[in-house]
Amino acid sequence: MPSLAITRAANAAWNPTYTPVGVFVGGTSGIGQGIVEAFARHTKGNAHILIVGRNRAAATAILDRLPKPPASTNTPEPTREFLHCDLSLIANAKRTAASIAIRFPRVNVVFLTAGEISLKGLDVGDEGVDRQMSALYYSKWAFIDELLPCLRAAVAAGEDARVAAVHTAGRGGPIDLDDLGLMKAMGGGIAGVRKLLPQMASYQDLMAEVGSSAVLRVVHYARYLLFPTFIFRAMSIADCGEYQLYALLQARPGASRAGGGGGDIGMGGEGDANWGEEQRLLWAHSEKVVSAVVV
Repeated sequence: MPSLAITRAANAAWNPTYTPVGVFVGGTSGIGQGIVEAFARHTKGNAHILIVGRNRAAATAILDRLPKPPASTNTPEPTREFLHCDLSLIANAKRTAASIAIRFPRVNVVFLTAGEISLKGLDVGDEGVDRQMSALYYSKWAFIDELLPCLRAAVAAGEDARVAAVHTAGRGGPIDLDDLGLMKAMGGGIAGVRKLLPQMASYQDLMAEVGSSAVLRVVHYARYLLFPTFIFRAMSIADCGEYQLYALLQARPGASRAGGGGGDIGMGGEGDANWGEEQRLLWAHSEKVVSAVVV
């Protein structure tokens, strides 16, 4: 884990010659708020920032206090916008991402922090998947998939193209191929949650690994807010944002995983002889589920 001073210095050295576009899904508090504020701070306000979530009041308060570029800048005033989106439905994610793609042909940063694991139990919506799984996984998948052309366009223009999905990186376990979509785990009470936690980490790992085939930098990041009371005693939102931005900017090409302090923790699948097959089958399952939702 790099020191906070090293992290801040590295982030301050980031100086894009273009106005980057950042899409922050779940950026209205905690981790999401920290990365939004760090992104705005280190671009000196010269960035288009879109917060996607459900809490308009919280997002508006964050956006209103972000720095703006110096008055002498000749570029148009950057976008500061909140987009309401309930990620418990994949269709909502697809619509919102598609609307962003129309307005911003190039997107440079997609940061996904939405979704928490709860004890609510199985709740299957009209799309045929558990609503919690939609917010935790399928809607994130849909956002990345819909914005891939914009991310590829950024790469083609010589700009950054970076994606981060925040969850329990480094805590994964084998995928249950008889329960793709985790319906059984979601309906299994406490015992199901015990199975759910390590599998959800691996779902995110596999999404990052295969998604990186688009020549992007894709980071699966360890989620600080899984145990919020302990973490907030240990680190402020501002410092957490610095470490998140550092992990995003320092990520190597392709897929990687970062720990809570921004350091690379290596990729998943070690010791799992079925990792490649799990990756292939989960990818096919995810494509089928997301593509079946027509908007």
